[in-house]
Amino acid sequence: MFVRTARAADVSDIAHICAEGWRDAAANIVAPTEVGSVVDARFSESRLHREVRKADDIHGWVVAVEDGEVVAAGGGGMTDKRRGEVFSLHTHPDVRGSGAGTALLRTMTAKHVVSGAREQWASCLDGDEDTLSFYRARGFDVADSQPHDDLPAATLKLVRRI
Repeated sequence: MFVRTARAADVSDIAHICAEGWRDAAANIVAPTEVGSVVDARFSESRLHREVRKADDIHGWVVAVEDGEVVAAGGGGMTDKRRGEVFSLHTHPDVRGSGAGTALLRTMTAKHVVSGAREQWASCLDGDEDTLSFYRARGFDVADSQPHDDLPAATLKLVRRI
């Protein structure tokens, strides 16, 4: 498996992996109908095409590829001079626990550090224990809980020093 910058040809795979990841993460937290509108907005192929096209050294998407197939995707960037953020990080269900997510996070972290970040942020839905465990195992702590912008649920804001 290797990690590389996402390309336009990856957008369909990114959309599918992230949509399924979001649905899985929210499955026991909010109604599927409410999740659908968030997934449609955040992971539409037209939006992802724009984001992949606009990518630069500070913002963008990376993918993990195994046997020629995209198996995980992550998007992130700098939110200020000293703060990087993981906006999205999802793996295909068949490769969860394989190290694909960790490889993406490591690559995104390196980009953040090179860009001047001293802390890294991520988020997950309150109640999404799998995602929270993933981030905690990599040194993140819960810094805050806020209402989600689009769902009747709370979002946990996570942070670590890098």
